[in-house]
Amino acid sequence: MADQPDYVKTYDDFWKDIVENPDGTLNRDQLMRELFDYHVVMEQVGQVYCHITNGRISKLNTLANTVIAVADERIEEIVAEALADLPGEAL
Repeated sequence: MADQPDYVKTYDDFWKDIVENPDGTLNRDQLMRELFDYHVVMEQVGQVYCHITNGRISKLNTLANTVIAVADERIEEIVAEALADLPGEAL
């Protein structure tokens, strides 16, 4: 169904077979396990975002291209600082 909202399509395509029993009822135990795993992943992602962006990004829903751009900027800053600390003749 092309007119389904994205969240319905994602549920049908990804989650349905994971969290539903064969008869279509919700498998509560499996849902709790998946939500726990999701929670752990989100905690970890926030820590990685914060680390690689030097605290500039910590929100879990930040788009990947934004996180990558900020991380790249941070790497450029680190390289520039390291080069600035080199003795003049090393350049």
